[in-house]
Amino acid sequence: LHLKAFSDLFSLSCVCMTEKPGVCPNNNLGLGACAEMCSQDGECPNDEKCCSNGCGHQWS
Repeated sequence: LHLKAFSDLFSLSCVCMTEKPGVCPNNNLGLGACAEMCSQDGECPNDEKCCSNGCGHQWS
């Protein structure tokens, strides 16, 4: 039973770590909000990527 729960959790974590195609916009100004809205592309909706905004990370 515990092995099944671990296996299910591992499968979900692998889905969340997916890198989506595309490139983050170049942010040379560093004027973004200092908040971590995401840490990986898999946490972002649709085709959006998790990108640095110069201080934190947000969907882009």
